[in-house]
Amino acid sequence: MANSYRNSIDVVATTNIKTVYTCPAETVALVKSVSVYNAHASATADWTLTLYDSSATANVVYAKAASTAAAGKVEFLEGDTSTVLVLEESDALKFTTTVTSANVSISVMQQDRT
Repeated sequence: MANSYRNSIDVVATTNIKTVYTCPAETVALVKSVSVYNAHASATADWTLTLYDSSATANVVYAKAASTAAAGKVEFLEGDTSTVLVLEESDALKFTTTVTSANVSISVMQQDRT
């Protein structure tokens, strides 16, 4: 069982739901950080972080953040909320935003189960 640390950075240029990370086959992922940056020059952004549970084939809203200023950043895994997310094979993180220029950064430790 090898561990590998990964940063997944994705530019979200749509207001439709977008998959930003999928846990690889035969892997467990421990997500330590999920942050979003509003790269829009002037608009505020609302965010929705959704978890896809592949074993239940269901999307579940995990968290929302509202009114992030232009050039503002939000961290979803800090403070009083959960500080680690555990994803199993084929589970995914998805984002929806109200702006068309956002950067999503995910820090994860992937544990190979083979």
